[in-house]
Amino acid sequence: MQHSSIKKFKQVKVSSVSEMTPYEQVKLVFSNITGKLSAAKLLIERRDFENKGLLISDCITLLGALQQILDFEQGKEISTNLDSLYDYCQKLLLDANLHNDIQKIDEVLSIMTEIKSGWESIPPEQRS
Repeated sequence: MQHSSIKKFKQVKVSSVSEMTPYEQVKLVFSNITGKLSAAKLLIERRDFENKGLLISDCITLLGALQQILDFEQGKEISTNLDSLYDYCQKLLLDANLHNDIQKIDEVLSIMTEIKSGWESIPPEQRS
């Protein structure tokens, strides 16, 4: 019984994401990254290095997904800059994971919070 409930929940979650606009999907990715990084910092403090590693790995994957959707034809300069920032963040997170470095996680959090803020400031009529 519980297994089927979990299946139904996952199906609802997937269908609701697929119904989101691209703008909303990217916003969700930014929120996931910042949430997971905040949680990873707490896990370092609690010395739960295994779960910290899983969260950081998820963030690296999400950053890769953001890189894959960059549109170099529409916005070459901004896409190039974001690609470099995402690459830099991935490298910081690899090092943060290896050395349990909260300062590097904070640096990535700061970068991602700023990018997320810029994303959220896009006027509604330009969010398609």
